[in-house]
Amino acid sequence: MKKAAAPRDTAHADKPRILIADDEQSMREWMRLLFQRDGFEVLTAEDGIAARDTIAREYVDVVLTDIRMPRLDGVSLLKSIRESAPDVIVTMMTAHWTQDSEDWAEAQNRGAEALFEKPFRDVNLVTMQVRQLLESRRLRHENVVLRRTAAERGFAGIIGRSSKMVEVFRLVETVCRTNSTVLISGESGTGKELVARAMHSLSLRRDQPFVAVNCGAMPEALLESELFGHVRGAFTGADKDKKGLIEAAEGGTVFLDEIGEMAPTMQVKLLRVLQDRKYRPVGGTEEESSNIRVIAATNRDLPKVVSDGKFREDLFYRLNVIPVKMPALRDRADDIPLIAEHFLAKYTREMNKSIESFSPETIAALRGYPWPGNVRELENTVERAVALESSRRIEADALPEHVREGRPATSRHGEPVADTGDGFNLERHLQDIERSHIERALERAHGVQTHAADVLGLSFRQFRYLMKKHGLKRE
Repeated sequence: MKKAAAPRDTAHADKPRILIADDEQSMREWMRLLFQRDGFEVLTAEDGIAARDTIAREYVDVVLTDIRMPRLDGVSLLKSIRESAPDVIVTMMTAHWTQDSEDWAEAQNRGAEALFEKPFRDVNLVTMQVRQLLESRRLRHENVVLRRTAAERGFAGIIGRSSKMVEVFRLVETVCRTNSTVLISGESGTGKELVARAMHSLSLRRDQPFVAVNCGAMPEALLESELFGHVRGAFTGADKDKKGLIEAAEGGTVFLDEIGEMAPTMQVKLLRVLQDRKYRPVGGTEEESSNIRVIAATNRDLPKVVSDGKFREDLFYRLNVIPVKMPALRDRADDIPLIAEHFLAKYTREMNKSIESFSPETIAALRGYPWPGNVRELENTVERAVALESSRRIEADALPEHVREGRPATSRHGEPVADTGDGFNLERHLQDIERSHIERALERAHGVQTHAADVLGLSFRQFRYLMKKHGLKRE
């Protein structure tokens, strides 16, 4: 496939450029005159092959193509355009009018933005609709520019400028307007749900619900009922019909977190949803149809789980249509100061403190630590540092000792908890950070618990509870 011509700045172009692809010469010439009269620069092609070659050489804003053409039909041309020039607006036309035709349904799934009936009943309506599509694209481009220039807000709420995160952002922008299933993988705390929400908010489904489900947080029977709903009498306590989350998300996006924890029988039922867009409520006899996009996420090595026989291979391939790999925070160290500044602003505002920055030593310590808990752990660390710090900037001694020393924390029993594989226990790791801050507060307060509680912004009862929770002795 030839690379499409580089886009020109259509905001400053004198005329938008449209390519008309139709195998009837008289139709091409008539439409050329129609769009030229309306201020367009017009290119023409006698079939799909000629149109594809033109797009490889020339930049175009809009393609208006017949669905049925020799050599390469309109739907196949659309597929080619989406691969080589995804920003081009593609509209279809046909003399074989039917709103529910298979050709039009497939074209819509691939991103066609309008269908016109030949002969045109209202030529002004056709040119006006094409103009509206161009205006919508212009506004989308302006929004992208605004997001990129507002670096402190990140991309759709995700902070990062490193090359690895830019790759993620580009992929999200490329696939957000499709309906393809996405599998986001990465360690705990890397921001998988943030990416899923960004993908939804930038998609054509953004005005419909985004529903998140943690597949590892509930028993199989409960998960089935939550996803698919149930009918009255399906089980003890089911005294009325209940709508499931798939139905609640109709037209929108379902985010299935920790998909690798899903039980085998549920995997079969999810496969049915992905293959046929069908599901059956618990206790029901009738199948329901769904129109949702599925985005799944896992912190496990899913191909290995498949090879171990604990996850269905066919379901994995259905989920892994568009894989997105989230980098670990240690692999994008250049983003650490930016993310830390974001959390500093957040928590100084929440705690009504006047802390302005991090000391150079603190930044160096943050960059040198491996962050097994990723962004979530960094946020937790900055929050606690803001609570402890009393000066105008965060000094290194407000960080936990293991962060200052650049080594993973250890548990009370001495074993390391910074294992970055499947065995990493984030909750235990965060508890150890909490314990470290309590010990640090006691040092600052010279063992006076009421003063230590004040340092942490806690009530004395809360502080005593945490002392007991972590097995710290009262002196």
